[in-house]
Amino acid sequence: MVPRLKRSISLSNLAKWATLCALILFVLLPTFYLISYVFTRWNEVNYEVFANPIIGDENWKQIQQVLLFSFRLSLFTVAFDLIFGIPLAYILARKKFRGKSLLEDIITLPLVIPTSGFGFATLITWTTATGIGGIFGLNSGLIPLDAVIPLLNVPFIVFIVHIALTFPYIVRTIATKFESIELTFEIASRTLGANPLTTFRKILFPLSISGIFSGSVLAFARSLGETGATLIVSGVSSTASIAIVRWTSEFKLATASFMGSLLVVIAWLIILPIEVYVNRGASLFSIPYRFPRALSNWIIKFEKFASRKLTHIKNFLPLFIVVITVIVPIVIVLNSVIFYWSADPYTGKVQGGVLYQLFGPSNYFNSVLKATLTSIIVALTSTFIAMCIAIPLSFIIKRWWYGGIIRSVLKVPLIIPTSSLGLSVLLLWGSNGFNLVKPGIWLIILTHIVFSVPVIVESIIAAYEGSDIQMYEDSARTLGATAYNAIEMVSLPLIKGGILTGFILSFTHSIGETGATFIVMGRDVTVPALVVNMVEALAIPAALFTSTYLIILSLILLAIIRLTTRR
Repeated sequence: MVPRLKRSISLSNLAKWATLCALILFVLLPTFYLISYVFTRWNEVNYEVFANPIIGDENWKQIQQVLLFSFRLSLFTVAFDLIFGIPLAYILARKKFRGKSLLEDIITLPLVIPTSGFGFATLITWTTATGIGGIFGLNSGLIPLDAVIPLLNVPFIVFIVHIALTFPYIVRTIATKFESIELTFEIASRTLGANPLTTFRKILFPLSISGIFSGSVLAFARSLGETGATLIVSGVSSTASIAIVRWTSEFKLATASFMGSLLVVIAWLIILPIEVYVNRGASLFSIPYRFPRALSNWIIKFEKFASRKLTHIKNFLPLFIVVITVIVPIVIVLNSVIFYWSADPYTGKVQGGVLYQLFGPSNYFNSVLKATLTSIIVALTSTFIAMCIAIPLSFIIKRWWYGGIIRSVLKVPLIIPTSSLGLSVLLLWGSNGFNLVKPGIWLIILTHIVFSVPVIVESIIAAYEGSDIQMYEDSARTLGATAYNAIEMVSLPLIKGGILTGFILSFTHSIGETGATFIVMGRDVTVPALVVNMVEALAIPAALFTSTYLIILSLILLAIIRLTTRR
């Protein structure tokens, strides 16, 4: 019995250290290598960014310009999301109505749909006669591609794309927080005569500030790092993520790495306050506020008026935002494939049809098949390797004192702009680092492992915390089971739902990733990257077909996720 116990302990320690080494090598080192690259190549960075003999510090000025634009775009996006997302989150958390599950799925769809396909759908919807412009009888799009929103000074189409892709983070995070708040607080407030808006301001808002804060930070980081859809709809505008892709393709690695390192530091500055806030509870926001009496009376009167007269508007507008930003682009692109199937509907030329571009001289159908195979191989391989790391890592996080630190660090790859992550992996494993892997399918896999591990870990931990695993393991140990056997026979079956959910989410994320893949893919093109290439080559009918293909695939994956989470 003693040798068996010693062997079990030895295997447990070996598995723990092997997992931690894999975590450092495949996840943490690529995440932070970009910063070390900037310091070790500072002379090159300084020469290219600050002291170029021909253009001087023009690259530094461009970095400042795109950063300011990216921050302005992200801040306005989050503000818009909060205004319309909080009422929708309350509806999902507190109301029961027919079609609620469908609404939840529609809100979640931008999280699983490949962003390049969604970006192209939005582009077609708003800027071409095939979209909304044609519905109103126009010979052009309803909104020009270069249209800018007054006062905000951000491109309209880019703003719409970022709203659609960040809205789920606000709505789902805040809705979850609302659901955790006891309904009795609201009932007590209403019985004392408070109207719904006053109840929200005095009861729900203070109690849900952590969820609002977390959702805002996640949405901000998502907007700041969005690449795939923005590449298609940006026009002459350039965000920080797009600038990294462009400079990398121009072999300006010093400039791109400096920009990427700034985004990594920003990610840290975003994630650290969240962790401090979560660990300290609501103490950071517990300072009471008190309005002057006259102002307080005016606010209450306005809240009574709004509760009576504006309820339907408050409920309708968030749903309208979801419809025009998510549903309409998907319907338009699906409908456009039918119009363009055999020929260009406006010129009648066969060369402008989907069939000709897929099976004609350009033979895009073969490219789609090859890209699909590449995407599936990358998604399956990276997800499998990430599972091998994430499953034991989840137990380490829950059972060792340093688990909280690991979990906090693991959140960084989730909010780092993927273009920065792709550049870091390229520099680490490529000729500027270990010189072990060239751009291609294996470098894509190494890149996708970095963000797949945190996704799977969070899913497994959610399942772990929702069950009494420790109690069942202790019972198994008292019956003579070793620690390894207790995990294998008891713990893993209990969290299999979380493991399966993590696998599907990781696979979906990998299938749809564009920004990082663009930097490291070489000749091995994935389907989302192929959509961007088609748009740049003006092969619009082929891009319509491929975007539709991606949307349908995403709908299937979303259905699988829904069935899995229900079970």
